Amino acid sequence: MVRKTLTILCFLPVFALAQQNKDGKCKDKNRGIDQLPCKIVSRYGIDLIPDESAVIKYVDILITKDLLDPEKTKPYKVNLTEDGKIWHIIVKSYNCRNCKINININKNTGEVLNYYKSEN
Repeated sequence: MVRKTLTILCFLPVFALAQQNKDGKCKDKNRGIDQLPCKIVSRYGIDLIPDESAVIKYVDILITKDLLDPEKTKPYKVNLTEDGKIWHIIVKSYNCRNCKINININKNTGEVLNYYKSEN
């Protein structure tokens, strides 16, 4: 009986520490370049970028900042992800054969969440 009690008392803290913390804070500091932030901000009652035509105009401005001609890179692949909160745009670059530019934009605030280049 004493042996069972000591065994339980020794392993109880181990079992308690082995549980995963589900309420742990998300760490945006260490997120990868292709990962979305932990919390998607929704500030306004209406979306600033409501439809695909507004997204395409916004991406045209971003692409010209990267010294690419928007007319040469069209058509874009535009998808709505994360329960309709994020626009995910894939732009095929003409400077490189397999290069793509991935852009994630918050639909509500217009914030550019990710802008990265990848070779696939």
